Amino acid sequence: MSELQKALIQGMESAEKIDILIGLTDITSEDNKIALHRHYVNGWPITTAAESRSLDDANFRKTVKSLEAVAVKLERYKEIEWARWGYKSPCATGE
Repeated sequence: MSELQKALIQGMESAEKIDILIGLTDITSEDNKIALHRHYVNGWPITTAAESRSLDDANFRKTVKSLEAVAVKLERYKEIEWARWGYKSPCATGE
């Protein structure tokens, strides 16, 4: 996944948003869920978040990628719906 495909920002996401995204995945491990919150909500580095729950770094990075993939798909869905209903973001139009 390239940097351009990231929809989530470390330390800048709400707990509610992360919970919703997790609910759209097959992530069930409480340790993974807590580590994801520590990374995306609290801003912990990926490795630190994984280590805090005794998770394998490589496996946790796969979990992060799967959450990112769902977030990217959801963002694309929102763009399609906005276009369908004629919504134009002030950010996109420069207004």
